[in-house]
Amino acid sequence: MKSKIYAMAALFILAAIGTRADSLKFSNEFSRPGARDKDSIIVTFGDKTRLIIYGENRAELERIMKYDLNALLRDLKVRLDSTRADTTLLREEFDGNKYLKNPGDVVEKDYVRIGLRGIHIKDGDTKVSIDGKGVEVKEGDEVVASDSSYRRIGKRFHRASWGGSSPRKGFNVAFGLNTYGANEATPGYDKATYDLKPFGSRYVSLGYVASANVIRGKNARLHLDFGIDFSWYNMMYDGNNTIEKTDDGVEFNDVVNGQGQPVEVRKSKLVVPYVNLSIMPTLSFSRSFISYISAGVYGGYRIGSYTKVRVYGTKDVEHDRKNFYIEDLRYGLAAEIGIRNFPDFFVNYDLNNLYEANRGPSVRMLSFGVRLF
Repeated sequence: MKSKIYAMAALFILAAIGTRADSLKFSNEFSRPGARDKDSIIVTFGDKTRLIIYGENRAELERIMKYDLNALLRDLKVRLDSTRADTTLLREEFDGNKYLKNPGDVVEKDYVRIGLRGIHIKDGDTKVSIDGKGVEVKEGDEVVASDSSYRRIGKRFHRASWGGSSPRKGFNVAFGLNTYGANEATPGYDKATYDLKPFGSRYVSLGYVASANVIRGKNARLHLDFGIDFSWYNMMYDGNNTIEKTDDGVEFNDVVNGQGQPVEVRKSKLVVPYVNLSIMPTLSFSRSFISYISAGVYGGYRIGSYTKVRVYGTKDVEHDRKNFYIEDLRYGLAAEIGIRNFPDFFVNYDLNNLYEANRGPSVRMLSFGVRLF
């Protein structure tokens, strides 16, 4: 019980007098070799009681003054009083922020954050920021290094010397919507039977872009980009109908069950995948709100087509894999615009009809959306 009384007395005295007791000394990790940057405070009470506060350096020890030691001691006393043993070994983790005298002094945890506003890293007192303004390194509140020669172009960082490639270069993922860019009246077809759902008809593209520099300027550059990608048209029909292939062409009929009765469908769509090649001149800017503008042409080859129908009340999905008289080749015009600190926008417009002549409605596809990478 005496050990417990001595420990409590030592803690309360420390809170009252702050830094002085019978002896107060600073040591470098108990004089161990190779530990010059590590300090401790040793407060001695009598011959058998010592209170040791250890820190990595003097700056860490100075932070103790920001904490309310009285509140910490009160909580510690509650924990000691909760045990009846004469000798108590108490090992717990305290939330130090709870005992700060000024809540505004909360120590922020280390982090690594990567987002649209750049890359931000915190490791102890060191902070590194890489954003549209350049690179900055801070030790506490002091800026110890900075480099503004790095600028953000699109979603990548390049030196302001403009020695890099097009901002479109590299792996690309695009996601958006597709619809009819042109839908001419066609004899034998009612537009209402093959109309598409606006947000259910999605466009997806995965590809890679290589680039060659054509003209290098101080604030702008001209590149010639070559791309290859796989893309998917997902045409979701707005109704209980689906596309069917006949000897003369395609028809858009209601989905029926085994008894020939119309049923309500949960999903009915036509999927058409392509492999595409593109050539797009790209003009990039160093300090403009618009990071780049790109426009060019593309051509694709159809590598399949199928329908997907799911009826309400069942989890079964029916597929019908046919060509549906869809043209094997597609070609058109493409454009992109990059906005700094924001995903890039794209739009593609097919110049040829989706279906073969006199085999289906006269429609041309339009796709648009954002490029994520």
